[in-house]
Amino acid sequence: MHLRGTADMGPLKATCLLSLLLLVSLQQVTTAENDTPVKRPDMLRLHEDLFVKSGYDSYVRPVRDFKLPTKITLDLALAHIIDLDEKKQVLMAKVWLRMKWTDEFLRWNVSEYGGIETLVTKAESIWRPDLFLYNDVNHEFDGWLDDVVMISSDGLVDWKAPAVILSACLVDASDFPFDNQKCDLQFGSWNQDGRYVDYFSKNEVGDLANLIRNVEWNVTKLVAKRSNPMYNGVPYPDVTFTIHLTRHPTFYVINMFLPCALLAFVVAATFYLPPDCGEKISFGVAVLLSLVVFQLLVAEVTPRSESVPVIGVFIIVSMALMALSLLATSFVITLGDSVQDSKPVPEWARKVFLKYASKALLMGDQSKHGCEAPLKGHANQNGSDEEADGIGMRSTDGQQSRVYLPARSIMKSQASMKKQLECLLQIKGAVGEISGYMKKADAMENIHNDWKTLAMVVDRIFLVLYFIASTITLAVTLLIVGPPVHEM
Repeated sequence: MHLRGTADMGPLKATCLLSLLLLVSLQQVTTAENDTPVKRPDMLRLHEDLFVKSGYDSYVRPVRDFKLPTKITLDLALAHIIDLDEKKQVLMAKVWLRMKWTDEFLRWNVSEYGGIETLVTKAESIWRPDLFLYNDVNHEFDGWLDDVVMISSDGLVDWKAPAVILSACLVDASDFPFDNQKCDLQFGSWNQDGRYVDYFSKNEVGDLANLIRNVEWNVTKLVAKRSNPMYNGVPYPDVTFTIHLTRHPTFYVINMFLPCALLAFVVAATFYLPPDCGEKISFGVAVLLSLVVFQLLVAEVTPRSESVPVIGVFIIVSMALMALSLLATSFVITLGDSVQDSKPVPEWARKVFLKYASKALLMGDQSKHGCEAPLKGHANQNGSDEEADGIGMRSTDGQQSRVYLPARSIMKSQASMKKQLECLLQIKGAVGEISGYMKKADAMENIHNDWKTLAMVVDRIFLVLYFIASTITLAVTLLIVGPPVHEM
């Protein structure tokens, strides 16, 4: 019995021992697997080494020698001129600001991190300069776009910051609408002076490759310039980008300049109207009021400044010429409607204006149409050349006429003949008075016609003078703004 029990326990012990060996082997394998380290991605290791393990602080200027300034390289790309408000003198533009500097705390060996040469991270996680646009007028501007930055293995940080800026721009409207403007964008640090942060321009000119064309303004060039002014003995370096703008004057020429020029020359038509025309003054006043309206439009567009724009000067001079033309028209009307107390045109005026001036104005010799002097009195009651058989009287044409008595009247009594003679004398006197009145009326009409002719000649002289003055005004205006006109 004892031997059989011992024989049965042998296989059971072997089975238990085998199971125990298997458990120990599995435990050893598991322990070995747990002890084997897992390789982390190179990008995570790089980010952790740069910003976590190194104790990097975004508020600390990234230099190992604090006596050396951090050099910032600026570059500006102008994307679009949104608007230039001349009244408020504010430029609205979309720009791409590009900055580069070296962060001495963000350098790594490329071979230790799987060949990674650049790292992209949030801009807020690294140190950045306190860049500020000095002439910014946007009270809602909350800083540049804090998105991402690119960091190279040598510590070079590349930060691209797009933004829509509102900058103060001094507008000179003296040549409006043929003007050129310059708007400065001055960038620099607000708190850190040149001992800590120094700014430089990447190029002497900005980037206009991606500029979107503006319908009113043409950007001719974008110039960059570095300056280093001193404030209380401390340098504050900055970089200024100057935008050179040239206005497209086509819209203003068609809608403002040409109508003003046409109105200025339309006034010349008032000198062609007869001196006795009632609409001569009202027509000139209507055109003058139209120019006043255009002047108000120009005043609404241009900014308030001491300089008057070219188109404003042209309108003001045209208005002055129109006012003088109205005064000249009033003088001509007065000259043509008045006969100057029945006095004829003076000989010097007849010679200068009605003869020489009228010929020069292609109106012919107007001095040939002379007038006779007014009558001084009536004809004699008793003509010396009367004959015994008749009574002599002068007709209205100045010729001698006779009234013959019938032959049978000779045989009448002396009293009857005397009565008839008195009647005839009364008839003669009435005819003489009528003849004198008609002669005087003809003389007055001739004098009046001479004064009207003189008024027409003087009116034509004023027309020539006004046309010359208007042409000179227009020519001088075009000469002043000549170069920009060719850019239309």
